[in-house]
Formats: sequence, C-alpha cells, structure tokens
Amino acid sequence: MKRTAVRVGQAAVSGALIGGGIGIGAYNAWWVAVLISIPLMVAGLAIAPRPSRTSELPVFTDPGHPQAVPVRVDALARSSRTDDDLQPTLLSATISPPHDTEYQARWITSMSRGNFRSLTENPLTALPPDRLPGRNDADTPGFDHHPGARAALYPMVALLVALTVLFGVGEAWRISVGRPESTATHSDTATDSKNMSFNARRDGMIRAIVEQFGPVASNNLLDLRLTGSGSDYGTVLDPTNGDATIVYINNGGDAFTTPSAQVLRRDSTFTATDIESTDLDALAEKMAANAGRPGLRGDLQIKRSAPGAPVVVTGTFGAKTINGLPDGTVGEVFDPADFPVSFERARKALALAGISPSDPVLTNFEIRGTHRATPTAHASELQVTGGVLVEFDTGERSGAIVIGPGELPEVKDTSYHSGRQQFAFDDISLEAFESVRAQAMRRGALEPYEREAVEIWLADREIDPHRLAIRIELAGVDAATGTYSVGGEFLAPGAI
Repeated sequence: MKRTAVRVGQAAVSGALIGGGIGIGAYNAWWVAVLISIPLMVAGLAIAPRPSRTSELPVFTDPGHPQAVPVRVDALARSSRTDDDLQPTLLSATISPPHDTEYQARWITSMSRGNFRSLTENPLTALPPDRLPGRNDADTPGFDHHPGARAALYPMVALLVALTVLFGVGEAWRISVGRPESTATHSDTATDSKNMSFNARRDGMIRAIVEQFGPVASNNLLDLRLTGSGSDYGTVLDPTNGDATIVYINNGGDAFTTPSAQVLRRDSTFTATDIESTDLDALAEKMAANAGRPGLRGDLQIKRSAPGAPVVVTGTFGAKTINGLPDGTVGEVFDPADFPVSFERARKALALAGISPSDPVLTNFEIRGTHRATPTAHASELQVTGGVLVEFDTGERSGAIVIGPGELPEVKDTSYHSGRQQFAFDDISLEAFESVRAQAMRRGALEPYEREAVEIWLADREIDPHRLAIRIELAGVDAATGTYSVGGEFLAPGAI
C-alpha cells in the first residue's frame, strides 16, 4: 500500500508538471514554450510511473532483518516471458512465526535469477515481518494479475491532475517579462472589449510598434495584417541590419514580438503616414460589397506589392480577394469571360503604361476565364487568377499589363524584347473574339455554360505558319481548340 501511495503521488506530480508546461506554452510567446514549457513536460513524462509486471511487486531480498521470520520454500515458479533479470515469481512456502503456529502461503514476488537459483539449492530463508503474506489470503495469485488496475490508475491520476492544473488557473499562466525580443505589454492597444474597428486596430498596432522599437520604427513598416477574428500582426524592418520583427497583438490587446525569417530591404517598407489617413473600415466595406459579401468582416493586409511598388491594401473575404489603394480605390470583381467588359478594362489600363489604343506596340492580348474547367493553354500571369493580359514592346520598354478580378491593374516591366509582330489595341475586334468563341463552341459541341471556361489570345507565333492569329481553348475539349484569323475566320484545328 505504501508503494501504491508513493506512485500515486509521483503520478500527481507528473500531471502537474505536464499541465503546467502546456498552460505556460499556450498562453505565452513561442520562446517561453521552448525555454520553460518543453522542459516541464519532458520532466513530467520522465517521472511518470510506468506500471509493469514487476513494478507493483515486492522485491525479494536476502534476509537481513533482526526479526526475520523463518520461511521454507516448498515450490517456485518463475515467469520466463522476458529476459529481464527481475521476473514475477510464484512462491509456495511454509512460514514459521515465533511463538505462533506455522502456516502455508502462496504469493508472487519480484525475484532475480540469483535469488531464484539460491532458493532452488537451499529452500530455507527468512523474511522481514512486513514482507510476510497474509495467513488467511484466499485468492490464488497469478502472473496475469499484475500490474492489474494500477496500470490505468497512475495514468488516470496524472491526466486528472494535468487537466485540473491546466484549466483551473486560467490567465495565471500568462508570464509577463521584460525581455525586448519577445515582450508582452498591455498598453493603449488593450481594452476590456477589443475595438474591432480596422482604423482603431491599425492605430493600436502602430502604437505598439512605437512602444517596442521607438518612433523611427513607424517609418520602417513591412506589412500590417488585421484579421477578421481580431488578431493583428505587424512586421517591422531594422534598416541597420536588415532584421525583421513580427509584432502580434491578440484579442486581449497583449503585444508580443518574435523574429521574422523574411529577408527584405528598405524599398519594401512604408510609413505610418502613408496609411494613417486611410479609412480602412470604409475601404473594407467597399471591398466586401465588391466581393459579393456585404457586411462580412474579412482580413486586411497592407504592404507594398513589390519592392518600390505602391502600397496595396488586400482584403480577403472567404474565397475572394480584393485589392485597394490607401486613397480608397478598390479593385472590381469582373467575369473575364464577359468579353465586352474585359475589352473595356484593357483599354482603360493601357494608360497606366503610357500606351494609346492606336499605338502598334502590343505583342499579346489574352483573356482567361475563372471557371473551374478553364484549360491552361500555356504558362502566363493569368494561369492562377484568370483575367486580362496585355503584353507590349515599345522598343524602349517592354512589359505586361495584368488585370485580375478584384485586383488593381498592374504594369510589370521586363527586359525581354520578343521581336514578334506587333499590333494596336484598336486592331483587335471584339466581334471577332465573340465569333471565334461561338465557332469553337459549335466545333466542340459544348454546353452553354462552358463558354465561360475560355482561354483566348491574339499573338504572333513564329513556329506557326499562320503567325499573327487568334487562338482559343475551351473547357479542355480538343475539338474546340483552334486557330483563327484576326478577323475571326477558322484557319486550323489546334492552338500553338
């Protein structure tokens, strides 16, 4: 019984260490888990009692007690299930207490090979009074009785203690430290009930960054991310060494910092001044409406889209992503398969690259739908999002204009000059594109809805004898794939 009580206490201590380790790790920064939580849990697991076939049995030892009682061993049966030195051993013996009648007893003890051989050669031994089996024990012991119920008792005690410790103290697990690399503060960013306004949370994040790193840090922001659930993240660059640090503010308003693995430079940063006058709440409402999810609180992320590029506000609302600018401009969701809309957006976007619709500088005009059955004719800027792509080469400058649904038109410069035949936007016929799709639908015997699964492009292909032509793929159906003249006449099956 004494052994059982000790092991129950050992299980309780083990559970307390494990529960404490989990609690501290769950409520604090990651480095706390590494330095404190993991060692606590490892220690708890190390001292946890592990019931075995011999752990609950008294170990047979040579007599050495001054009041040892003479015992004559009548029979021995030693388990041979494993090769361990200590094995459960069944003893049948006659016990002769002084000044009392002798009695027969059977019990199981943990016995070494040496003691087993010794008793086999000389069955006379002695046992201390506290190791004697009971005189009136009626149960016949068996090897399969151990460890018995104790195999579940100790883990159950450890589990109950761990759960009690983990959930019984609540916020007491939170450790407040003054370490600058990962501090937890509860300053002006915290309120009894966190203000879910994006404007308030942006201001709170900037205050937390200034508190952690000083006023200059507000000029070296890499990104701010405000989630719909209320958790906020900000990344700050140290321009002196290129290190980036993430600031995290939880729903309770506590701020933590942790190093970031990002490798970025000053040209990826923006300042608090760039976004302080932006009404993020109004911007988010407009984005949600454009995404067809009015009233939904999504996630907002503020960052430069590329080094030296403008600061972009990206809103995520379910499966849809909308881009916007700090001045309130918001990208519009559109269906690229609606050719009149795609043509109009392409015409407007030409001005971003300083191109007039009459300038014969285009080398590729491409539309790719967003329907899940849309084929991928070739690798391009549109293969993930769909949209409209206009590639150009002015001789002095080459690049592409990318217009994705929900995204702001973006001009990307390249250093590659293709040498392909060029054309003006005014040379592209909307009627020809519509005619090509209608012909492809008939050739492929497609269903009406499959008109949305379209990839169509006008470009010069040097390896194709038809050179400058309209090429189309629809819904992945080979019979619908074809090459057409700029005016829309069928030239050949397939699209190179």
